[in-house]
Amino acid sequence: MNKDIFWKIIEEAKEQCVRDMAWMAHWLEGQLRGMQPEQILKFYAILCGYQEAANKYGLWTAAELLKDNGCSDERFLYFRNWLIAQGKEVYLAALKDPDSFADVRRYDDCEFVFLNYVGYEAYQELTGRDIFPDCTSEMRKEMLEEVSQEIPCHPLIEYPLEIPDALTVYPRLGAIYAKRHELGGLHEHSMWNTSLPEIRELVGQGAEKVRKFRTKQQKNRDKKKKRERESGSLCI
Repeated sequence: MNKDIFWKIIEEAKEQCVRDMAWMAHWLEGQLRGMQPEQILKFYAILCGYQEAANKYGLWTAAELLKDNGCSDERFLYFRNWLIAQGKEVYLAALKDPDSFADVRRYDDCEFVFLNYVGYEAYQELTGRDIFPDCTSEMRKEMLEEVSQEIPCHPLIEYPLEIPDALTVYPRLGAIYAKRHELGGLHEHSMWNTSLPEIRELVGQGAEKVRKFRTKQQKNRDKKKKRERESGSLCI
């Protein structure tokens, strides 16, 4: 079991089960039941690595823009499970640019609850032990470091963005969000728990990054207009 085999199994599950999350969990469980305990444990460790690698505020912001019923801590885990279930290509694209979710077909409110438990019973039957504590913090840390090496990330993915800023950074997701919600009053209420100093600091840092992002965008637009004017004057 390695990362390539992990993604091959996920892709096969997606091909076989399409958008049926319950059937996908059952199908994956059947595949793992034919493996040795160490393979099942490694599959779970790899899953944990990709879950944690996607534990980014930028993806959480995207989830808030996409989902119909909000995104608590627990539901953000289910969202990351759903993202993994879409396959490696979609997963990597989402971390590189969360706005790419606009191209992904959404279903089941973008949640996959049961992925965490795939392999649990098979591992317990074979070993008599619980897979969760057997996947130690050291294993998880090592796997996170391994999978992170192949993941390109959006420059603002570490920051929790308020909705108005998110609409700037992720415009296509913003368009999806705007179809479902009234945009008035968005400046008045934070969607993050800014009573926590570390969250408040990150929100502030993200807002500053977005201001610089807007300034850069405006400069690029101004340069483009200037080139167009100069080009037009040369043609006269």
